[in-house]
Order: sequence, then C-alpha cells, then structure tokens
Amino acid sequence: MKRYWMVKGVKMLVLFAGFVLLASAAVMLLWNALIPAIFDGAQITLLQALGLLILIRILVGGSGRGFGMHRGKHWRKRWESKMARMSPEERKKWKEEVGRHTCWSGSDDLSDGKATEGAPIEAKTEA
Repeated sequence: MKRYWMVKGVKMLVLFAGFVLLASAAVMLLWNALIPAIFDGAQITLLQALGLLILIRILVGGSGRGFGMHRGKHWRKRWESKMARMSPEERKKWKEEVGRHTCWSGSDDLSDGKATEGAPIEAKTEA
C-alpha cells in the first residue's frame, strides 16, 4: 500500500516539473517573440524565464490561495451579518450617511450590492 503512494507521489512530482517546464518555455517563447521586437530588449533563456515566473508569483501571487476567488469572502460574511443585525431604521440612516460622503445613490435593496442605475445623484447642501 505504501509503495502505491510513493509511485503516485513521483508521478505528481513529474507532472509538476513538466508543468513548470512548459510554463517557462511559454514565457521564454513569448518574451523572445515580443520584447526584442517591441522594446529592442534582450532575449532570455529558459532558466531566466523560470526566474521571471517565480518573481511574478512573489509579486502578484500572494499567499498561494488560488487566483483570488476566495479573497474577501471573510469580509463579505462579516458585512452581511452586520447588515442583517440592523433594523430598517438603522439601515436607512446608514444609507443617508453613506450618500452624504459618496456618490452612491443608495438603492433600497442592499442584497444585490448595486446602486440603482439611472438614478440622479443630487448634491446635498447644508444650510
């Protein structure tokens, strides 16, 4: 049974290495086809393309949670629970306060998260 897992682990490692090699080759080919022609830049090697992929992952990739599909989920749940605890009067007061400080038109339904389209935004003046 243990041997099966070792074989499976080696297969996964080979697949991962193949994917990294393929992605590096794609970056290298695209770079060498575009950058020298557009910016008169230098061509790069496969190892430099791998380094570029790692740099991109560090700068853009974040903590490894995928492609941002789950980011903000925690804050959205907190926001929804806060809104659910508000009474209709508190919600109305909150909408008026937000409307004063932003150009949000304050739609009546907060569940869709969108402001009413086409609604004129009136400038409020204090006397």
